[in-house]
Parts: sequence; structure tokens; C-alpha cells
Amino acid sequence: MTAHARLLQLRRTLVLGLAARAILVGATVAFALLAAARLLLLPAWSVAIAALGGAGVGAFLLLRLRALNSLSRVALWVEEGTPSLRYSLVTIAGGVQSASLEEQALSVPWWTIAKGVLLRSFRAPVMAVLAVLALSIGLPLVRRSAADRASSVFERAVFTTVRPVNPLSVIHVAVTPPSYSRRPSSVTDDPTSIEALVGSAITVSGNGSASLVAATADSAVKSVAQRGTGWSVTLNMPARAAFVRLHSSAGRDKLIVLAPIVDAAPAVTLLVPAHDTIVRRATGLFALRAQLRDDIGLSEAAFELVVSSGSGENFTFRTTTIARTMLAGRAESTLDARISLDSLALQPGDILQLRAVARDANTVTGPGVGSSETRALRVARADEYDSVSVDAAPPPEAEGQILSQRMLIDLTVALVKRQATLARPLLVHESQRIADDQRKLRKRVGDVVFQRLGADPLSEEGADAPAPGKLTPEEVLKRADAATGAGASVMDVEGDETPILAINKPLLEAFNAMWDAGRALEVGEPAKALPPMRVALAAIERARQAERIYLRGKTSSVIVDIAKVRLAGRDKGAPSIRERRAVVDPVARRRSATFERVTSLIARDPDAAADSLLLMRVEALGDAPALALALDEAARALRHRDTVGMPLAWTRVRRALAGPPVQRTGVPSWSGAP
Repeated sequence: MTAHARLLQLRRTLVLGLAARAILVGATVAFALLAAARLLLLPAWSVAIAALGGAGVGAFLLLRLRALNSLSRVALWVEEGTPSLRYSLVTIAGGVQSASLEEQALSVPWWTIAKGVLLRSFRAPVMAVLAVLALSIGLPLVRRSAADRASSVFERAVFTTVRPVNPLSVIHVAVTPPSYSRRPSSVTDDPTSIEALVGSAITVSGNGSASLVAATADSAVKSVAQRGTGWSVTLNMPARAAFVRLHSSAGRDKLIVLAPIVDAAPAVTLLVPAHDTIVRRATGLFALRAQLRDDIGLSEAAFELVVSSGSGENFTFRTTTIARTMLAGRAESTLDARISLDSLALQPGDILQLRAVARDANTVTGPGVGSSETRALRVARADEYDSVSVDAAPPPEAEGQILSQRMLIDLTVALVKRQATLARPLLVHESQRIADDQRKLRKRVGDVVFQRLGADPLSEEGADAPAPGKLTPEEVLKRADAATGAGASVMDVEGDETPILAINKPLLEAFNAMWDAGRALEVGEPAKALPPMRVALAAIERARQAERIYLRGKTSSVIVDIAKVRLAGRDKGAPSIRERRAVVDPVARRRSATFERVTSLIARDPDAAADSLLLMRVEALGDAPALALALDEAARALRHRDTVGMPLAWTRVRRALAGPPVQRTGVPSWSGAP
């Protein structure tokens, strides 16, 4: 047989021998782990762990057989044990054929020597597997006999005490969303936080006795029930962020953050009509279209119409709903409708107000109702077409003054009806509240009077109290003359009164009547205040009906005399560059300080640092969702000892606390060497 053939035969022998040795070593590791599990009284699942450990070690050793694919490496291993071959076998393995090399390679029985080395390598694995097998079989007998022979309390405690299993070692969380959401249930193992809809049923469970576990949710004690061989706690997702604390005497506490997801109300956008509309006649068809969206699902939608008719103090309202549609849980939809304006019988002055309304299927905290902006369609009155188109200032808020005075009258009438049932102090208090509103309205009327005269308002901007007492037409002219600096000749016209006073006379009458009403209300006599209040309302109504001239806007006062100060400054036009300093939020500063303390806590107690991050997450869920998400990732990486993902999670938390990095568009110019 040639040297090359013997080398091939040796390689096959080595493959079989090394594979058998790998199996022996794997069996040794498996039996050793099984003996350790029996020594520590671990549960039945430890047998599977022992088998997996032995199989892993055996597989690792079998992977080393790939080196035998190279015949040259086998020859080198042989020549390492037989140096007298002088690399002749390696040369033959490389494909070189020579009679002298063949003679030199066969001069020594190296194949016998190699097989002997292979057989001797089986001694240690065989002895180890026999020893471990004997230990795993005989250990329970030894422990039982030793426990029977123990006479002292200490020996009995050593051999008979069973270590309690930590019931918080593995935690399972099952979340069942509300039925209206149509979302599936989910199960998570060892979570740091639970995100679910408000009202979801949450079941936290684990292995072990329920008597060893205590649970609190947001400082409220929760009952722990025994379910078979494990424990469980059932609770509902609250409306605000909280945390569940699990305590066990066999291990450290665990925190789980409850992050509620609030079911948002539907978002409704009215597409058609896009703006308010004024028409001469309400005839024909009017198209309506609205766009509807919801985060979970829509239940129904419709258009609401309100028709208001009348004038003065007599108004009537008609309300109706059209195009009601059931949406069956769709997340997006479009609502279309057409209404006949002829069927509404709108008269001049009537106003049609319309909006789209949608509801979701929330049966826990809802249903949520969303509405669009309100659009108005008004039918113009015949007397609205005689106004003059001028470039003018905005008209006075006469309509608002009428509505405000009418409201004050209604409040006073209601107070008079309840006067007999109220104590005197309470009556005076309610009456003075109406008097404050009357005083504010009187100031607004007085400002309108003096603005039309070209003078300043009665008081400084922001003050509510006008000048005390009533005002006669002469006093009004005197105040206007003093404010504007105009001469008396401006007011010297024929007739009983000037044109300006003719325009302002109804408002001046209302101004003085409000003074009388306010005095009566201040002393708690609402019945005496009603006559002057009605006089003021009638005067404002006359001013609104008679007004047809819009005065031009008043120019602003000159603050700086430009002609005087031009070229009088000493600034060289080269101010220093100043950078704007960002305002530091006190909440962000406090959170940054807390995070720095947590960072320093990692080396001493990583679990406590993870709990601190979860507490920060509960606080940040309301106003900083991005920070809360980063804190959850950091706590999860810290609890699982993820050394690879921890630096990235820490960087994300720091960026969420300090904001994104500042990016500059270019490189600053060089200012020279220092």
C-alpha cells in the first residue's frame, strides 16, 4: 500500500475517532449539568437545559472536524509526532510522486503510531463520563442516607431545606383590548411597560405561590389569585399613566409602567361649503361634503342644521339632522349630502348654520364626538343694499352692545324673581356681579362716543372703570376740545346741536342710563336698575338703526420726531455679535439631573437604575412622549443587561432631554491665530 493510500485511510480513522470523542465529551457535560440540577433541587425543566448544554458542546467539537478536509494538515499532524519523515509525507500529500519520497515515507510505521495516539485520547473522556454518570446516579442515595444519619438541627437544615423559587423571575402579561376596538389580544414576557387602550383588561401572571407575591397599582393594593401552579393579578388600564409594583420575599421588586392610549375623538373637516355665504334668495340645491377620520373606527356621522329667524328680541330656531350614516368601524370616510333650500323656506334675514358631526364606537370612556367648523348661509335683508362703500375703519360693535345689554337685563330680571328667596348678603353679591358687567359695557359705549369725537378713550387701555358720573353734551364737547386741541369755532354751527352730537346723542343717553343702573345694582336694588337698563337698550337700538356713516380710522400717534433725531446718533454701525441663549425649562433641568443620578447608579445596582428610569417614564408620558419612549428602551436594555444596545439607548435619552444637535450651515470664518 502506498503512503498516499495509508494517509487517506488514516484520515477516515481520525474522522470517526474524533466524532466519537466529541459525543463522549458532550455526554459528559450533559451528565454534569444534570448532577448539578439534582444537587440544587431544580424543577423538571432542568433536564432539557442539561441536554441542550451537552448537545451544544458536542456540536462545537464536531465543527472542528472541518480541519480534516485538508490532507496536508493531516500529514503535518503525523510528521509532528514522527520527525524522522523529514516532510516527505507532506510532500506526497501535496501531489508530488517520487520513488525516493515513497521509500522515505514508508520507512517508519507512522500509521500505527497515529492510531495509538488517537486511542489514548479516549482515556480522559471515557473516565469523565463514567465518573459523572456514577455521581448523577448515586448522589440522591448519598443525600438521602446523609439526611437520615443527621442528628443535629444544623445538619438536617443543610440536607432538607429547599430553596424557594422566585415567583417574579418570569412574568407574563396578557392584554385584552376593549371589544369595540376589534383589536386582538397580545401576550408579552417580562415587559418594562404596557401600552394599551384605556379600559383594556390586563392580566399579570407568573410561576410560584400567590402567597409570596404582593401587587400594587398606583399605590392601590391589588389581590393576587392562585391559578393552578402560578399566580395572577387582573386590572384595567387606567386613564392616566401609572405603574404596577410587584413585591416578593424571594427576590427584588419589579416595576411595570402602565402607558394608556387614549381613544381620540373623530376628526371632522367640512369641505363644502368652504366659507360662509350670503345670498339674495335661498333657492335651489346646496351641496355638503365632509371628511371623517378616527384612530380606531367611526360609528356614525350626520349633518346638523340650525335655522334662526327673527330680529330684535324675538328669535325662533329650528334644528334638524340629515344624511345620518352608519359607518361600521371604518377609520376614514366621506359624508355627502344635498339639501333643498326651497324646502327650508328661508326668509330675508334668516341664517342657516350647518356642521358635520361624527361619533366613534367607544363604549368605555365615550362615545367620542367630533364636529367640524360651523358654516353659515345668510339671506340678505332688503335694507342692506343702501350702504356706502368707503375705505373706513371697522364699525363699532353695536350688535355686541345690544346683545350684552339684553343679557344683563335678563340676568337682572332673573335676580328680581329670586330676590325673595335670597339672603341679603347673597343678593348684594349677585347684584354687584351684574354691576361689574354693566360698568364694563358702559366703558365700551363711552369709548365709542369719544372715538367719534376724535378724542382719547375715557381711561387708559386695560382699565375697566370709566370716568365717574354722568356726562352732559357740553361736558362731552369740552372733553373733546381739550383732547384734540381744536378751537370752539369748530362747534359753532346753526341749530340746536352739532352734527357730531346728533350722531352720538343716543349713545350718550345710553351711557348716562347705564350709570343710573350701575348705582342701583351696586347697593343691591336690582328692581330699580331695570328701568334705566331698558332705556339704555332702547338708546343703543336707535343708534344702531340710525347709523349709516363709518368714520375713517384714527392715525397712530407719533412716538419719535424723525426730523429731530436724524443723524444725531453716535453708533458706528458695527455692533458686537451676540448669540441668543436658550431658556432652560425647569422641568427639563430636573429631569436631566435625575438622569445623571441614574447614570451613576448603574455600576452599583442596575435593577434600581432601571426602576428609576421607569418612574421617569411615567412622569414624561403626559408632556414628552419621545422622551418616554427613549426611557423605556433604556430601561429594557438595562434590565436585560444588553451591553450592545445600552450605549445607543442612553444616547437617545440624552438627545431627547437636550433636544436635537445644533447644525450650522457653514464653517465660520478664521479669525487668526490666538
